Amino acid sequence: MCDVRGDTPDRRRLRAGLGVLFALSAAFVPARAAGQATLPVVLLRPPVQDAERSDAFNRVSAELHIHGFETLSFERELGGDVPAQLGELAHAYGALAVLALSRNDPGLALAIAVVDPKSGATDVQRLSFEGSDAASLIAVRAVDLLRARLQEFPELRAAVPPESAPAVAPPAPAPEPEPEPQPSAAPQEPTAAEAPRVWSVSAEGSVLWAGSDFGVGYAPALSVSHRPLQWFQWALWLSGPTFGTSFRAETGSASVWQALGLLEGHAFFLRAGGFGLAATLGAGAFFLHAEGDVQAPLTSKQDAVWSAAFAAGLRAEQRLSRQFALGLSVRALALAPSLGVAIVDERQALQLPVFQAGLGLVVGLE
Repeated sequence: MCDVRGDTPDRRRLRAGLGVLFALSAAFVPARAAGQATLPVVLLRPPVQDAERSDAFNRVSAELHIHGFETLSFERELGGDVPAQLGELAHAYGALAVLALSRNDPGLALAIAVVDPKSGATDVQRLSFEGSDAASLIAVRAVDLLRARLQEFPELRAAVPPESAPAVAPPAPAPEPEPEPQPSAAPQEPTAAEAPRVWSVSAEGSVLWAGSDFGVGYAPALSVSHRPLQWFQWALWLSGPTFGTSFRAETGSASVWQALGLLEGHAFFLRAGGFGLAATLGAGAFFLHAEGDVQAPLTSKQDAVWSAAFAAGLRAEQRLSRQFALGLSVRALALAPSLGVAIVDERQALQLPVFQAGLGLVVGLE
């Protein structure tokens, strides 16, 4: 590094030359020079399947780059005490500000947190935008707020984070695309807060109860799910055949196998971090097979029947990471027509509704 702080004629001429160069540069990039800040701005990236928020995120990121702000971004959904979480991130990354986008039907909302360099307190503002140009308005408003903050507190341009913030050195992101920061001292982002994959498959253990006369049936179950919206997914679910169920009469008994296939819709009405709870509705087919074991001189026979099935219930999911989650489902089933088993003159119909529950592992797909 050259030291130009002396008083020799050569050094004075060098200073004059540098001053001319800086003046020429400012003439060509006035907007960038006016807003240049060396402290990073943290952007919380929304899930890729949320097209409206993703568009706003891209516009905000581009606008910040145009005005010379350094940005760090990673995917995270906030829940609970949003101002407190934004403040923790601002301090952890030694950031000028932290910006998060959320839905505010029928528009979008921007939460922006800035650390006061004097008191160390976090100032959080929340702005709502509606209409087709909401994403553009968010980008312009975010930059205006940050530039006003720099004029109010010029010390925020310093390269050294405030003393109240922990020393964190996240890697410098590449211009395109921006990598997720991996700071050694910053809090690790909880993977359960990341958005689930659009396509997923699950393997479950299933139990089915059609009344005390048949007992509890156990079976494996598989499903394939697709999530076109953040709050909704449809699933193709198959279970069976069951084992452990039977029907006993005075003249013998019958082993009973049952299978079930459903096409379902899941509407999530509760989300908290990585937990989701959905109401489910579905329709499909129910299969019943019985094989008799009767006393002589009667002859054992076997038979199978089908019925339409209609299901309603609840589904809970707890995400363990972006790719894995635990899923629990409970269903009440109505059959049309109703089904049953008969041995000679003794008949027993399946109890309605039939109850089913399943617990298993959900695996997200690329």
